[in-house]
Amino acid sequence: MATRWRILPFERDRISALSRAAGVSPLVAQVLLNRGIQEPERARAFLEARLNGLNDPEGLPGVAEAADRVVKAVKDGRAIVIYGDYDVDGVCGVSVLWAALKLAGATRVDYYIPHRVQEGYGVNADALRKIAADHPGALVVTVDCGISAVKEARLARELGLDFIITDHHTLGEELPEADVLVHPRLPGGSYPFGDLCGAAVAFKLAWQICKSFGDGKKASPHLRNYLVESLGLVAMATVADVVPLRDENRILVRHGLAGVHAAPTTGMRALMRVANCLNRSKLTAGTIGFNLAPRINAAGRLERAMRAVEMLTTADAALADEIADELNAVNQRRQEVEREILSQAVEQIRSEGGLKDRGAIVLGRKEWHPGVIGIVASRLVEMFHRPTILVAFGEEFAQGSARSVPGFNIYEAIQACSEGLIGFGGHSAAAGVRMTEDHFPVFAERFDAHCQTILTPELRERVLTIDAEIPLAMLNLKVVEELEKLEPHGMGNPRPLFLASNAKVVGDPRPVGEAKKHLQLKLGQGQSVFKAIAWNMAEKGKDLAHDAECSVVFHPCIDEWNGYRRIQLEVKDFLVSGRSPEAAAFGEGVTASV
Repeated sequence: MATRWRILPFERDRISALSRAAGVSPLVAQVLLNRGIQEPERARAFLEARLNGLNDPEGLPGVAEAADRVVKAVKDGRAIVIYGDYDVDGVCGVSVLWAALKLAGATRVDYYIPHRVQEGYGVNADALRKIAADHPGALVVTVDCGISAVKEARLARELGLDFIITDHHTLGEELPEADVLVHPRLPGGSYPFGDLCGAAVAFKLAWQICKSFGDGKKASPHLRNYLVESLGLVAMATVADVVPLRDENRILVRHGLAGVHAAPTTGMRALMRVANCLNRSKLTAGTIGFNLAPRINAAGRLERAMRAVEMLTTADAALADEIADELNAVNQRRQEVEREILSQAVEQIRSEGGLKDRGAIVLGRKEWHPGVIGIVASRLVEMFHRPTILVAFGEEFAQGSARSVPGFNIYEAIQACSEGLIGFGGHSAAAGVRMTEDHFPVFAERFDAHCQTILTPELRERVLTIDAEIPLAMLNLKVVEELEKLEPHGMGNPRPLFLASNAKVVGDPRPVGEAKKHLQLKLGQGQSVFKAIAWNMAEKGKDLAHDAECSVVFHPCIDEWNGYRRIQLEVKDFLVSGRSPEAAAFGEGVTASV
């Protein structure tokens, strides 16, 4: 599939004004303007991302009442059960809240994470009955789930459980009748930032609880130190859940990454060891997304996620290493399953005539693993640029995972086609569905037709948004180091991309990597020559040769090796001179499994 290059407007006067007022280079000023940051104060706050820029938790709807109930339960010696989702967001949120309560003196606090295959997403009735039997009269606090648990909230009350829901997912038409709801977008609330992930919501509750064990305004020193330490888990969840990396999320990830790099906890160090992330010069959002988070997710996809919580909360280095090795092995199995499902899905699409005029890709199969189909759905979105739902047919029901293309709200699309579904939930970029196997053909046809109707030509087209066209001579270490202040990058704050026209290949490119899928080359303009790497582009670049002229879209970064720092270009796409833009293949292809 071809990619359209879209170069953002160049407005010299606005760039110059922001550059002078904010004290940044014109190139950084242009990127900031492209991110919607126009005022000098906002620009400085964005670049500094100070920890005191976090909103006080007391403003989060429901947090104050929830904290009061939890604190009372701790002081009364009452059983508390934290009920979390099985993905990275849920696992990290459970870990943050459980450890905070233990440090605050809770003697009867436990956690429960449902089995992805046997129990499915969210709060389920059997789990509540088991909790009520094991911990009569307990206080149950959900993390990253529960906002759609209307029936389950009623059951919790019947079972004599107090029920606090903390969540961030899209609100339905009917809210559960829990004792307390904690949600950044709760109706009637005025919280200034609604894009927190589930672990960040749990962190806010933990923060408010810690304040209650201090002087009411600030946590006591040991609890305050813990909250800062726990930002590493919140950062991992924020990146993994693909929420916008702006405002509070940017602060949480910036400081969480710095903390993990400087002083990882016992569990995080074990995870970093198996992911080959120790002794790196820095950690980035990409490190989380491609190295750390997949190993936590693998626990929930193929095994029980509670094992991951145990690793992240233990102070026993030997136990942490043991569990990390287990998770690494599970992740390797996940990769094998993922590759097999992806191959089968691509073959099915091709056998059905390819993309054609599909509004969406909706596929289902009996032997597909429900814990892995979400990753494969993401791969298919990368390949075909269509909203994608993969469904695994089980014994009792079919379970599906949905992923979207940029700018398309897949939750709302599923909602419009929800008649006949057992249930669904999620947010604009990703969602989950449940249905009977018999209902699948009806849903697939209905969803595809709906997407065909509302997907605009722009949404059907893969677009590479370029921040500016620049000469390669503009790049030096100082400029690239200043661009790095724009990190962390992710949804809402993508890595800046630049275009260099009429660049020339210097020397012969060569395929690199275990499968020779990547392309290593040198690119030059005039006297400026830089080493470059083009991930997953060896096939596209097989005809490139010395002195070939091309236009290149790239991200500049600093490559460090043996104490030597130099600029490297990460190529995202290129167009050889003389070829039409329509002939340009998409640069990144399918992202390799970690």
